[in-house]
Amino acid sequence: MRAFITWMVVCVLAIGCSPRQDPVVRAAQDLQRMAYDFAAEEEARQQGLRALRLGMSDSEVLALAGPPSARESRMLSAEESREVWIYRTAFRPVATLTFVNHRLTQIDIQ
Repeated sequence: MRAFITWMVVCVLAIGCSPRQDPVVRAAQDLQRMAYDFAAEEEARQQGLRALRLGMSDSEVLALAGPPSARESRMLSAEESREVWIYRTAFRPVATLTFVNHRLTQIDIQ
């Protein structure tokens, strides 16, 4: 029992004596990590967009490029549908994809 109490006291002292990180330094590190993560996500999306090929299905495009920022759907006739997917970054549109009957027919990458 005495060994257990000694062990608990040592643990409490070790935790209490550990140096604490400056909150400003921690915030700066968090911001830097977020910026790196954002850049990596944008690069992955750009690579996915560059891998697209005409004739792909909408599910194949979703697998490569991820979900679009916006979608616009139109029924051209009972047999034909048209959908436009717009991909944006935080600052600007980067790609517009056009689908006819769920097949990629036009790629416009800015």
